[in-house]
Amino acid sequence: MSFLDLHIHGAFGVDFLSARSADLERLALLLGERGYGSFLPTLLPVDLDDLEAALERLVPWLAARAPGDGRGAVPLGVHFEGPFLSPLRTGALSPERFLDGKSDRQVARFLALIDTVPGSHMVTLAPEIPGGFEILAEFVLRGFLVSLGHTDAPFATLEAALAAGARHMTHFCNAMRPLHHREPGPIGFGLLQDGVSVDVIADGHHLHAAMLRLILRAKPRGRVALISDATPVAGLGDGDYSVWGQTISVRGGAARNVRGGLAGAAALLQQGVDHLVSLGFPREDALACATTVPHALLNGRS
Repeated sequence: MSFLDLHIHGAFGVDFLSARSADLERLALLLGERGYGSFLPTLLPVDLDDLEAALERLVPWLAARAPGDGRGAVPLGVHFEGPFLSPLRTGALSPERFLDGKSDRQVARFLALIDTVPGSHMVTLAPEIPGGFEILAEFVLRGFLVSLGHTDAPFATLEAALAAGARHMTHFCNAMRPLHHREPGPIGFGLLQDGVSVDVIADGHHLHAAMLRLILRAKPRGRVALISDATPVAGLGDGDYSVWGQTISVRGGAARNVRGGLAGAAALLQQGVDHLVSLGFPREDALACATTVPHALLNGRS
């Protein structure tokens, strides 16, 4: 089975937020050449006018694509990484673009915009923000794969989110409250809860090798998916690039912003599979993390 990437912002200079049809077609072919069968174009938080413009470009392309159409990897839907995220765990995202339940009019507009998008979708959100559980319920109602991420939530809040319909965690360990022995937080929650799946960026930069081994040892089979979190710099090699209004520097396979923080990834899924194998994980199981596992998660079978 070919790769399914649940979290990819772009690659080879193409950005899903701004790409037009010709660039989307080119990227789909390039991804297909690198083992991808499908993916979820992933959109980070932007002004709602910019989101509307991005969806006006993406929606016709999504609607016109189908498995086996001979046009490369197939977009199955959209992953909305936010905007309902914690300003305490921004990662490389822009918190001024985040929303919460206090922004009634903007929340309503956001939900109206996403209702125009065909396919199977995923959302990353932080349940502890004001109105977080009401927002979570809206996505559950729409059949989204609801994933917890960019969150500072304590353990008890995450348990409540699981009961409310969240069942996955985004780029596990990254952009979330660290593990503490008196407040296990998201990391303790994700490791302990067998019913919660997680995805990881196995590029050799986002997670220490020992942490990857711990995750793979703690989680049941079929509960760990590989993602790329690739940005438009993926596949371009070392250099300095202008992405989302900031300079991203790629050195030795790591993409960093001007503050030195990791800003997405510069690798695709094959590198993640190879990295797991280099850590002693069986290749068959590593491939499953990038193929059958994300398919099962997106289709609600896990």
